[in-house]
Amino acid sequence: MNDDVRVLYLAGSGRTGSTIVANILGQVDGYFAVGELWNIWRRGIMEARRCGCGEPVVSCPVWSSILESAFGRRLERHEAEQLDALTHLYLRTRWVRALRDARRNPSPEGDAYRGALAALYGAIRDVTGCRVIVDSSKSPVYGALLATLRGVELHAVHLLRDPRATAFSSTRVRTLPDFGDARLMRRERPYVAARRWTKNHTLCGLLLPAHAASFTRVRYEDFMARPGDEIARLVATTGVHAALPFTDERTVRLAATHSVSGNPGRFTVGDVSLRPDDEWRTAMRLSDRATVTALTWPLLLRHRYPLPGGRPHTV
Repeated sequence: MNDDVRVLYLAGSGRTGSTIVANILGQVDGYFAVGELWNIWRRGIMEARRCGCGEPVVSCPVWSSILESAFGRRLERHEAEQLDALTHLYLRTRWVRALRDARRNPSPEGDAYRGALAALYGAIRDVTGCRVIVDSSKSPVYGALLATLRGVELHAVHLLRDPRATAFSSTRVRTLPDFGDARLMRRERPYVAARRWTKNHTLCGLLLPAHAASFTRVRYEDFMARPGDEIARLVATTGVHAALPFTDERTVRLAATHSVSGNPGRFTVGDVSLRPDDEWRTAMRLSDRATVTALTWPLLLRHRYPLPGGRPHTV
């Protein structure tokens, strides 16, 4: 019997629909959605942001049990700061160097970091009893790093969305309910979002197929056209099958998850009707659309997105 921790990892760039996909997967029996887990050290422990259940992560009974199981005690702030610094070191290091160091010549700090991650993911499985951890951290470098951990079986999902839609979404004013106050989410200029889109999706194709036990590509547009079929396809990649939480072909019933970080949509519960967000087609400035298209056109063509901004082909 395979005792490895199965991680279904959603990789890509921001504003791609990863939160709703993770929330749906988290409703499947045996699946546990953790949100963007790479943020747990800073957002979960240092900043005490809210868990998807509504409690601060540091006082959530589930996460308290997980962290105690992983580390034998409640982590001190300075320990979380060290782990957060190591996370950002790995994510900002060139991907070839990061994976080379992890596999061939790891530093003592790198060994400690990878050991902490292995302990964390193992504790999630042991405490919750889940068979699959759904992690929507999105970074392709972090995902490839997870694949190097002893005892982790990584199933990677490359989640795409038209970059003009993601860039437009990044300019919207949205509340940030993580703290229970009136703070807003950080906004990005369209050209910044476009550059990140190109970098992350290029790295997804370069890194994850070679390191993951399975690799699946899903476009937001195809998911919104056939949500049940696409979720069933993702569940099939892990080999852990269960009933899906759809009440009809476009409506899903969501209960609270224990996500530690992510889009505000992670707090959504109840019956949710899935509809594509296409506001960018009419509301995005033509100059912004042209800029994003110019910066992303090679991958637009590769992934079947039309250059003029028309509707993408579905499969």
